[in-house]
Amino acid sequence: MKIAQIAPFLEHMPPRGTPDSERALSYLIEELVRRGHDVTLFGSGDSHLSAQLDGLCTTEFCHTPATWCRTAETLLAVDQMFSTYAKDFDIVHSHLGIDGFSMARHSAIPTLTTLYDRLDAPEYVPLFKQFRDLRLVSVSDAQRKPLSWASWQQTVHPGVPSRLFRFNPRPGTYLAFIGSLASNHGLGQAIELAKRTRLPLRVVSCQDGRDEIPFSFPMELLLDGHGIEWVGDLREEERNDFLGGAMGLICTPGNPGASALTVAEAFACGTPVLALQGGSEPEMIYDHVTGFVCSNLDELVDVMPLVKDLDRRECRRAFEKRFTAKRMADRYLQLYTRLLAVRSPWSSRVSDCMALSAAGCR
Repeated sequence: MKIAQIAPFLEHMPPRGTPDSERALSYLIEELVRRGHDVTLFGSGDSHLSAQLDGLCTTEFCHTPATWCRTAETLLAVDQMFSTYAKDFDIVHSHLGIDGFSMARHSAIPTLTTLYDRLDAPEYVPLFKQFRDLRLVSVSDAQRKPLSWASWQQTVHPGVPSRLFRFNPRPGTYLAFIGSLASNHGLGQAIELAKRTRLPLRVVSCQDGRDEIPFSFPMELLLDGHGIEWVGDLREEERNDFLGGAMGLICTPGNPGASALTVAEAFACGTPVLALQGGSEPEMIYDHVTGFVCSNLDELVDVMPLVKDLDRRECRRAFEKRFTAKRMADRYLQLYTRLLAVRSPWSSRVSDCMALSAAGCR
């Protein structure tokens, strides 16, 4: 199958550090290439993956000057992709979010868009109604709830290569939090949980300037210790040790779907996940088996003594069954094949694609 993958232009591929959407996309591309599919990555020209690369922009946007008009560059790149290159592919898979909507609507090639951001902003309603016919994929069921009437094809949870994270059978002594330092992304609740349970909390975030962030807690909690340690951003190999050495990963409501890849990574290490209702985590957790799903902070405090008794092997088993890169690729290949069949039900190419997808699933 000839597949065009359009990556966000903010980071090169694979990305540095924590951007979940770009990392999940890089895992998907590598798995598709491993299975023998003809994949071309359209994105930043300084990307390095096994797929063929067509640099729609010369460098990642995060390294462009502050005066650079990213919107203009994005529009030109998307127009070039759909008007010049799309006809050469069986499937176009966009990861640009709403930036690719206008051109995706007019594509003669079956096009799928995976959305990674939260979708509860009220201004999204008229936009998505205007593009109601576009085929969309969510990364969690919670993410799509504000726009449940859109043309959702499927939920595909992000997956991680099985070999990337090592299983650690022994629980650690600290709680882990990975996410934004901003007050509306739940760190304040994680800090309150750590204080009430008298457990150390280690925080991973790629945020650089803490003095400009709207905190819902005193900044000195991060600056002066108090059992709270901000460790900055981490590379993949460092995330392995960080998550594997934790007693549990704390997920508090913030961006539904944003922490789905982190949950998969925690399970791969054997680390349970403790979550409050409101995000993607509850649909990924087997309650009282691979973690706990609670309605409020008091309930989280009550279950904390039980975390160390959970069987970490069950977390790894859940990962192997549901959250590997192989599983993610299986789901997307089923979608690609279905879209091709709708377009050309008698095409021999569809049969070839189905055979190749089946071979990859064995």
